[in-house]
Amino acid sequence: MKCLRAAGCLLVMLCLSGCWDRNEINDYAFWIGTGLDLSEDGKLKKSAQIAVPAGFKSTTEGAGSGQRANIVISASGSSIVDLEQQVQDKLPRRIFLGHRRSIFIGERLARKGIIDVMDQFTRNTDTRMRTDIFVVNNGEGRDVLEINSPFNQFSAIVAVDQDRFCRLGDTALRDVLLDVGRDGVRPSMPMVEISPKNGQEKNEIIEVKSVAIFNRQLQMVGEVSGRESLELFWVKGVLKNQFLTEETGGGTVSLYESNLKKTIRTRIDGNRLKAFVKLEGTGRVLENNTNIDISASSERIPLERKLNAIKAKQVEATIKKVQLQYGQDVFGIGEELHREHPYEWKKLRGKWDQLFPTVEVSVTVKLKIQNTGGIGKRIPGIGDRA
Repeated sequence: MKCLRAAGCLLVMLCLSGCWDRNEINDYAFWIGTGLDLSEDGKLKKSAQIAVPAGFKSTTEGAGSGQRANIVISASGSSIVDLEQQVQDKLPRRIFLGHRRSIFIGERLARKGIIDVMDQFTRNTDTRMRTDIFVVNNGEGRDVLEINSPFNQFSAIVAVDQDRFCRLGDTALRDVLLDVGRDGVRPSMPMVEISPKNGQEKNEIIEVKSVAIFNRQLQMVGEVSGRESLELFWVKGVLKNQFLTEETGGGTVSLYESNLKKTIRTRIDGNRLKAFVKLEGTGRVLENNTNIDISASSERIPLERKLNAIKAKQVEATIKKVQLQYGQDVFGIGEELHREHPYEWKKLRGKWDQLFPTVEVSVTVKLKIQNTGGIGKRIPGIGDRA
């Protein structure tokens, strides 16, 4: 009996002793960032930023010195799947896409069109929908992957952090795919730009300060930058906070605006389409170069009204610029028409690109100054005492 029990235990141990089809972590090559470009001969080029474990540095050693923690491998061909296999052929480990943080599309490819590129992302179950996606302004996706940043060992992650902490917020692959699938909004993506080196900088710097505008065929048709890019994302509902400096006529006032919200209402008057955009937020005074005592309600409220009127005109001008120059509804006004007027929208959806430039848009801004800082008036100077 004891022999039978021992034999049974031995048999169970043999069955549980290991996994014949296991995949160890050392068997994987971790794909951190992707660059997609159009070569001179018209072929699709794909670049991969692959982690090199031997190059990892501890926090005390720093990230910008010594051996690189990644390599960049490129391949060219006609399809994304074929290019991915070509990259795999150059690696001694199995590709793992689960840790990919960002995708960079060269401007030349973006202007030609990326609808075929996006198809593969929707079918590949290894693709994370939270992967950030960018267009490279006047450059290629590979250029960003090859940056040796002093802030992180992977430039693909640096761009994600930069996008999070800059004023534009972040746009993920999921957001673009959702816009592609809707009739009343056109896709937009943040644009990264590589700042030129100078004598003091050993490493290149990534900037995020523009927004690329796409049509329904996923071709880039233009861009807006600076203040206009912030206003675009505010109306779209992406922007959550921003810094604002405005000239009041008697000096400048700088605010930090948070809790930014947007509301869009639409109306159809015969053949006229109207949209009413309301933008709201709360402000904290960071700098006051006027003689206005912001702590006094009698002076602060008129200042709020003046700043709101200035900002409303600026946003209206940005919307009008996008309407007339690019004709693409990246704000989602068509989606609001769809929600509020579903029966009328059935007649409008097929010709929305032609109708959007004719929409009459009015903007109302309501920013409230909730924090005026430690003092009301600015510090008096010599000229003020004279």
